[in-house]
Amino acid sequence: MASVYVGGTTLADYGYFSGNETFKQYVFSNKTETRTQSLETMDLMFEILTRYHLYGYPVVLTVGSIGNVLSYFTFTRTRFKKVSSVQYLAAVGVSDTGFLWTFIFNPLYRYHNISLIVQAGICQFMTFLNYVFTFLSIWYLAAMVIEKFIGVYWPLKKGSMCTPFRAKLVIWFMAVVAVACYSYIGYFFGPEKVQGILQCIPWKELRAHFGNLSKIDTFVVAVIPYGIILLLTCLIVIRGCEYYRISAAVELWPRQTGNTDAEMPTSVHVTRILFPVIIVTMTSNLPVMILRTLITLIGLQNRELGKWNQIFYELYILNFAVKGFVYMFFSSSFRRRSTEMLKGGWDRVKHLCDGESSVCDSTPQRIHLEALTHDGLQEVGLMQSDT
Repeated sequence: MASVYVGGTTLADYGYFSGNETFKQYVFSNKTETRTQSLETMDLMFEILTRYHLYGYPVVLTVGSIGNVLSYFTFTRTRFKKVSSVQYLAAVGVSDTGFLWTFIFNPLYRYHNISLIVQAGICQFMTFLNYVFTFLSIWYLAAMVIEKFIGVYWPLKKGSMCTPFRAKLVIWFMAVVAVACYSYIGYFFGPEKVQGILQCIPWKELRAHFGNLSKIDTFVVAVIPYGIILLLTCLIVIRGCEYYRISAAVELWPRQTGNTDAEMPTSVHVTRILFPVIIVTMTSNLPVMILRTLITLIGLQNRELGKWNQIFYELYILNFAVKGFVYMFFSSSFRRRSTEMLKGGWDRVKHLCDGESSVCDSTPQRIHLEALTHDGLQEVGLMQSDT
């Protein structure tokens, strides 16, 4: 989220600031030399990050959206779509793109004075969508890890339980649950002035109740899915090491020299994509989620954490934009099929344009010939009637 509300405070108080808030609202003066140096360091870091926010966020939005859209079409328009796990990756591409486009409204207001986010209706709707996409992005990844865990520990049930159709049912079920559970956002949020600055925040009368709901939301979004991903990934790696040790000992699967990367099953290529995505997601998201959990559930309030949360939050935002490039970097199959898809689309566009141009070029000639033929038939008819 652009700023996660915890009772009467937000994570913005610890390093991220929405609207036109200034850093000096969150700095407490101290006359000691150590404190002064710390404040100077934070001011310098804030200046650097402000420049990055001003120009970097639009770039992140554009590049991330392109990567996510490309990954979605690659997963849904190529042979990847036959693998059930890929359905979740395609859904992650949609949710990540949605998060980027709903998140960008706060930086647009703060740095470019585009006040759409503080308009009544847009404030509630964009905040609602941002909560929904945040929930779906991590839970789709958790669902994919659960499916991979089932395939590793119960391989005989994989064919019946892990199918593309069942994956789509889970995706739509999670989307419906997210929409239903976060429907309260439209009631709690609205544009309101804080210290003379209009912001999209919970209504003052409802902030205590919203703080209680935020505790539940933190547990559902920041604790459970990451715990599931960590635990099941460790178990999958342990079982994979056991398989490798057994196969190396008894040579159940001797290495064949004729096998190439293209001849491997598609599920193998998907597994190669899965673990890099998990590593990138956990590395970029866990620090922010740990901080959110400490603030929400334990009540930790230390403003010195602001400079660290500011850095962690940038990694958190980048996570929603880099997954498409992670697929491309770690999977040669993804690169090959995305290239083939783009080339095929370009060839179809060229063929369509060439076809239209040829039709347009031949139309005057065809009309002229039809007119001549029609006139010739009339002349023949007249000659026959005269005879």
